[in-house]
Amino acid sequence: MRRSLSRVVNHFYKTRLGGTKDTAALSGLAASAIVAAPIAPAALAIGGMATVATASAGYLTNRFTKAASTLPVLKSNIEMVSDMSPYQPLQRGDGFLLGYATDSGEAIHLEEAYAKRHFLHPGMTGSGKSVLGQSIMYQQINKGGGLLFVDGKLDADNISMLWKFARAAGRGQDFKIINPGDPSNSNTYNPILDGDPDEVAARILSLIPSSENNPGADYYRQAANQGIVTLVSAIQQADLAYNMIDLSILLINATALEELQRRVAHSPRGANSKQLENLALLLNQYKAPDPRTGKIGINISKLRETFGGVGGRLHMFGTGKFGEVMNTYSPEVRLFDAIRENKIVYLSLPTMGKTDAAANMGRMVLGDLRTAISWLQALPTSYRPKPAFLVFMDELGSYATQSLSRPFEQARSANCILYGSIQSYANLEAVSKEFKQIVLDNTWTKIYSKLGGADTATAAAENIGVEKKVTRSLSGSESDSESASYLRATPESSKGSSYGLSIGEREVEDFRISPEDLKSLDIGEVVATYGGSTIFNVRIPMMQITKALEAEYGPPMLIREEPDKSVQGCDFSKNPERFLIDAAKRPPANGGVLNEAE
Repeated sequence: MRRSLSRVVNHFYKTRLGGTKDTAALSGLAASAIVAAPIAPAALAIGGMATVATASAGYLTNRFTKAASTLPVLKSNIEMVSDMSPYQPLQRGDGFLLGYATDSGEAIHLEEAYAKRHFLHPGMTGSGKSVLGQSIMYQQINKGGGLLFVDGKLDADNISMLWKFARAAGRGQDFKIINPGDPSNSNTYNPILDGDPDEVAARILSLIPSSENNPGADYYRQAANQGIVTLVSAIQQADLAYNMIDLSILLINATALEELQRRVAHSPRGANSKQLENLALLLNQYKAPDPRTGKIGINISKLRETFGGVGGRLHMFGTGKFGEVMNTYSPEVRLFDAIRENKIVYLSLPTMGKTDAAANMGRMVLGDLRTAISWLQALPTSYRPKPAFLVFMDELGSYATQSLSRPFEQARSANCILYGSIQSYANLEAVSKEFKQIVLDNTWTKIYSKLGGADTATAAAENIGVEKKVTRSLSGSESDSESASYLRATPESSKGSSYGLSIGEREVEDFRISPEDLKSLDIGEVVATYGGSTIFNVRIPMMQITKALEAEYGPPMLIREEPDKSVQGCDFSKNPERFLIDAAKRPPANGGVLNEAE
């Protein structure tokens, strides 16, 4: 009996009876019960009470069964009621479909204007982040928008998937691939060619670790930055193009530096220029007398001490498979042009096989993206990409740098959408705590797939926020008593039993979604917050292409372009032996000084 009564009370709690209608219905039932009682006065036995009882019982039955009618329409591992979709598309392809609310099956759409305030998607590996990413990218391609997909996993299926999406939308001609792992199936790309000298130097220096807490290392880093800015300024003033191997040779080779100085001095714009003067001042810092002859020359050891680390890293990108893709003066992919022309660009980062190289390449590409965004901001609004350009960054933690914080703050005005996919907040904090906070503060839509670690789940629950909830307590008591007099003239005694039930409620603040719920999400199920206040529990639709269409589309097909033969490059890579002769054939025995005459 006690257990049954507890169930009834718990059901009342879930149903949350209260208000005018509920009170009237309960009063109607109570009045009907009184009329039906044997001891009720006959005057109360009014025929209309039967109608009142029927109406009251029907209303309350509907209230009690309402909870059953709101069971999830779609499979969900958590009990959650989603808010209404914040946006209803005006036309097909307008905005983004996130998925379908598990409780109601309602389509949840996000408006493009707010999508430009960026996405952050934490979730453990295998939780379904890629499924949502594919859905978002397909929608972007299908409505004619541009896309940069930075693939941090190097999954060959992703190239094929993106190609099929492009073909399905009739946009195969817009598809570009940057894949240093397979140069024969890659377009060419030079991430350091475009931009002013300071922007290029920032990209190159992203290859070496930060030195803020090491004064000695920071000195060499600043010296390297000054040197790169000076070299790039001089090259650009001479109207020359350059690539990875050109800069690599210049940063560690005296002969190449002297040739560059001569070429700048004999160029139409370089003669008597400020850039030529700065180049001469830079070289003078590394000149010293030869102990044998007394002649002045460049001290190679000192030069390499300053630039050797950067030059070595650039050499890695200027040789091998990376060099086949990046050693170009007329690249087939220029990021700013790709954004303006709504191209679909797939960038592969071999983060497993070549971890350091992949991370460094990703950093340079994001630096190139930062430059492109700054150029877009300088354009009139009508010249910015429409639809907004989407940058989907998978496994962002593998290549993110502090400089990426500015695009999260400013890319909206350039009509660009940033979508960062990570496994945990630790990926962001590995860059810096400031970077993590900037990304969290500048992502309007946060999407949480299944989270693995307790710390990440708790931090995510804290970011989602708290709300006031009612905590309930239910307790029951039962007692039996029996008494009789030992000395009595009559057989009088007493016997009794009692049962009590107490109910309590208390309002407290609690997580809107608990860490345990975030850890128990199913594959393909997410919790999403929109603007920090609206929240959804969503099932993600999976994009699939039929076997017949796969056969029709075939393997990815590159659109190749002829190099612009009018572009004049430094061409140090055409005959590198002549720049390496001082190191390979004439190892200096004079402290590393190479005479100008030599």
